[in-house]
Amino acid sequence: MKNVDNSEKGKSKEKVNRIIYGSISSSLITYIIVMTVLAMAFGFVTYGFTMYQITANNFDYDEAIFIFLCFFVGLYLLLMVLFVLIITNQLSKPLKILKNAIENFSVGSGNHIEYDGPKEFKEMVDSFNDLSDRLNASEEENRRLTEDKNKMLADISHDLKTPLTVISGYATALHDGLIKPDQVNDYLRIIYQKSNRVADLINQFYEYSKLEHPEYKFEFEKLNVAEFLRELLVDMIDELNVNGFEVEVNFPDDEVGYIQGNQMQLRRVFENLIANTVAHTPKGTLLSFDMGCVGEKVLIRYQDNGGGISPEVADRIFEPFVVDDPARTKSGSGLGLSIAKKIIEYHGGTIILEKFAPKEMASYLITLPLYEEEEEKED
Repeated sequence: MKNVDNSEKGKSKEKVNRIIYGSISSSLITYIIVMTVLAMAFGFVTYGFTMYQITANNFDYDEAIFIFLCFFVGLYLLLMVLFVLIITNQLSKPLKILKNAIENFSVGSGNHIEYDGPKEFKEMVDSFNDLSDRLNASEEENRRLTEDKNKMLADISHDLKTPLTVISGYATALHDGLIKPDQVNDYLRIIYQKSNRVADLINQFYEYSKLEHPEYKFEFEKLNVAEFLRELLVDMIDELNVNGFEVEVNFPDDEVGYIQGNQMQLRRVFENLIANTVAHTPKGTLLSFDMGCVGEKVLIRYQDNGGGISPEVADRIFEPFVVDDPARTKSGSGLGLSIAKKIIEYHGGTIILEKFAPKEMASYLITLPLYEEEEEKED
């Protein structure tokens, strides 16, 4: 509901409505008891006075009792009317303030009612404050999601626009015969590379949206995690070395253990981590892999000494479209690490950026639960 109090414009959004009734009893029953006791006390006094008059003046007993009862009942009714008026007055004030607070409620304005009074109102006020907090939290979450959505659309547009602009420009130049014959192959190669870039971006968007779907499921199998990583790095090491990157692997000689995993998806995790390093660090960067077990978990640490990650990005590194380059001049959609995190979480594990690592290093720690196969007992 919209706040209609124009006099509050320009002031703080915090609206504090006070209900202070320190003199009110904690229960409305107390009022009835007090009023009844007063009526009975006055009745006994009246009865004693009446009996005295009967004895002193020889009044007719029945007539005196009748007068007493009429007087007592009238007094009691008068006290009850006063009681109703007092209760109505005491109830109407806090209820009116609560009604105004609800009518003037504005999401995000920090509406709260401070309360000190009977417990009958306390539950109502607490419920209102709780509802206010939850609505404000929901509004803040919706605002954040809207901003993230708008940012995501802007980033998608930017990432797709750049290669498509190049493809369109080069294709037009070729079509119009503006390219020298000896440069045609170069232009075609660039068009091919940019089209692959567009296809890769679309594939990453598809993978991310697929992982977001609640009904998406992986097919798991029993994997020797150390052997899996060795084979993956053997496939990638030559290309990394050719591009000027060094690789160091420190896996224990003993068998680390097995996990329940999906090879294709886990491969994507480490390919995304390595691709992120290659895209954002200089040649000569060392990529190191360590592995071990703690309790019932496998720990995999991946590090590079390519300069680290800026503090303003470190806390959001696994969010979609976050890159350590505000101008987005470097390659990468910003989805790779977000996809990696979701895949690891689907495997029941975690991935974090270790903040205690040296400033010039980026250190990722992955944990995955070990798989223990139950041995069949012989009869």
